[in-house]
Amino acid sequence: MKKVLLSIILLAGAMMGFAQEDKVLMTINGEPVMLSEFMYIYEKNNQETSLEKKSMEEYLDLFINFKLKVTEAIAQGVDTTEAFKKELAGYRAQATPKYMQDNEAIDSLVELSYNRQANVRRAAHIAIQCPASADSVAEAEALAKINLARERVTTGVEKKVKKGRKWVAVREAEAFANVAREMTEDPAGKENGGELGWIQVFRYVYPFEEAVYNTPVGGVTEVFRSPYGFHIALVEEERAFEEVHAAHIMKMMPRGGEATAGQAKKDIDSLYQVVLAGADFNEVASAHSDDKGSAMRGGDLGWFGRGMMVQPFEDITFAMQPGEMSEPFATRFGWHFVKLYEKRGIQPLDSVRNQLLMQVKRDVRYQEADKSFIKKTRAEYNLPAEMTDEEVKAYADAHLEEKYADLRNLVREYHDGILLFDVSLREVWDKANKDTEGLAAYFKAHKKEYTWDEPRFKGYMIYAKNDAAAKAAKQIIKSANADSIMSYINQRINVDSVQYVKVEKGLWVAGKNAAVDKYGFKNKTAEYTASEEFPVVVPVGKVLKAPQEYTDVRSQVTTDYQDYLEEQWIATLREKYPVVVNEEVL
Repeated sequence: MKKVLLSIILLAGAMMGFAQEDKVLMTINGEPVMLSEFMYIYEKNNQETSLEKKSMEEYLDLFINFKLKVTEAIAQGVDTTEAFKKELAGYRAQATPKYMQDNEAIDSLVELSYNRQANVRRAAHIAIQCPASADSVAEAEALAKINLARERVTTGVEKKVKKGRKWVAVREAEAFANVAREMTEDPAGKENGGELGWIQVFRYVYPFEEAVYNTPVGGVTEVFRSPYGFHIALVEEERAFEEVHAAHIMKMMPRGGEATAGQAKKDIDSLYQVVLAGADFNEVASAHSDDKGSAMRGGDLGWFGRGMMVQPFEDITFAMQPGEMSEPFATRFGWHFVKLYEKRGIQPLDSVRNQLLMQVKRDVRYQEADKSFIKKTRAEYNLPAEMTDEEVKAYADAHLEEKYADLRNLVREYHDGILLFDVSLREVWDKANKDTEGLAAYFKAHKKEYTWDEPRFKGYMIYAKNDAAAKAAKQIIKSANADSIMSYINQRINVDSVQYVKVEKGLWVAGKNAAVDKYGFKNKTAEYTASEEFPVVVPVGKVLKAPQEYTDVRSQVTTDYQDYLEEQWIATLREKYPVVVNEEVL
């Protein structure tokens, strides 16, 4: 109910704007209601796409009723309760994040990420381990090591060489790979000379990406820090971004020596020949590939870019043309052959902007946008330097409604919508549902308005093992209170864990229940055969041509009674809280 009400009040769509100078539209109990508030609500609820566009005069009357209910809720102190404050704070918290960020800085980060994504870079690195928790001595030692490494690969370490009869001091840069094998503390780097392969946006920690993309191809980065230690990187190559869509069939390399490894080669060669002979690639992959994840999709690996697959898988796949199939080849995982479906370059920015935006917000680089927001907020409000960043954010948050009219109007809608729900629940909805005497009286006064298109059988259907049980149940139904019937039947008839009687209570139309049709409506042509378990069927009730009491049409009566209470309540509020409309304003 609450969500439905709020959806009516808080219809989606941006405010169309209200450029006029704000004026007092009306006073309610002496309190001003501004024209801007009315226009904001009116325009949101009466856009061109609205199913029921109302005139401004009609809507003004609805708006007055709405504000009267809000006024009553405030008078009852609903806005002072902890429940109200918590709910409003929750709604506001959902609405404010987009105002608590530097959108220009975020857009710049998105565009920067896109531009970097357009060109992938291949790099090698040297790493000296030094966790963020390391003390100053350990940091100094690690920094000295990485500085030495950089010196060796850029300018070289000074050494003396003999030229003729003299010793001369010379510097000669050393090969990066050689220094990496000697000095890096990355175990893989000691084996491959620091090679990392292709670097893509979001694939490495942000400091690493920053260093690699801010260094010219062929250059060595400055020393940079990551959570793992100190690094330098050699930017080896740059290529335009490219993705491939491919499938493969794989036979896993077993751990059993040359004999079992040879069997994997025989198996992949056999499957390769089967496909060459005309068998469907996808069917063969599904049935025989050891890569069970892709096998479920006929070997399909989806789209992937450089740096996402092992070598030589990557090089072989990217060297192929769409429609080609490779010969079998080995990786550290097993034997494969690949079928290439498609190739593509980077997608237009607009098509990937939202994806990049989500990645930026999840990444450490988002801190840059956060810093920019804090800096701009300090300058905008001339905040003192001693205020912490968190205090600056809190200050900005506290002044959002002053700065952004659309947020101010939205929060006011949340505020009033919650109050409206709470007070309407108390004054109308709960009363309409719980006031049985009122419902009965309303039905009696309006009984002629409630009719049926066809008769109903109202009462009980007894399904019994024998006549005696049916007779006993019928007697209980006729004599006992409706709320106690099933309790008495279970106590007096269904004893010793045996169910002698089953009872259904209802209000049935013809054609919905074969037993009711035959015995309740006494339709001799109704097709119903009693079960072996309960061969005796006895109806207790009567056929009604029209509702006899409000419970026969409870849902409809409740709705109508609710509307009646609403009308009475509004009339009371209009007497209680004087409304003065400045008609010249509209």
